[in-house]
Amino acid sequence: MAMVMIPVAIIMLIFGNDQNSKANMEDKVYKILTHDEWKVSKEKGFILTDLDTKDGFIHLSTAKQLAGTLFYYFEDYETLILVQFNSNELGKELVFEDPIPKGNRNGKFPHFYSKLDVEKISNYWEIKRGSFNLPEEVILNQEN
Repeated sequence: MAMVMIPVAIIMLIFGNDQNSKANMEDKVYKILTHDEWKVSKEKGFILTDLDTKDGFIHLSTAKQLAGTLFYYFEDYETLILVQFNSNELGKELVFEDPIPKGNRNGKFPHFYSKLDVEKISNYWEIKRGSFNLPEEVILNQEN
């Protein structure tokens, strides 16, 4: 029995489904907020949106996913707040999973399963329509 279990354990360690592994994790993750959500989040001290409350986790995006998130969920806004977090500071509560809700988008999306304190914000910007011009730092993070 042990001769079977040890190779299985090794295979699980090598190819494990740890969705929060460094191989799957981006250095930075982002939250897009409306101005009202930003105001409430700053007052409360943690990120708070109706969608996140309903779904039971904080929806985040990688730099590569931002354009799609803006396109699908924020087409009616002229300005928004883009908030950046360092992934390694978010701990085990940051999980990369299939998109929720399911749709046309592929890949693993960062979801945060705890209260996300505004103190953990590493940077933020107001972004404006014009295909939402992303800050240069974010664009470079996406390209590099």
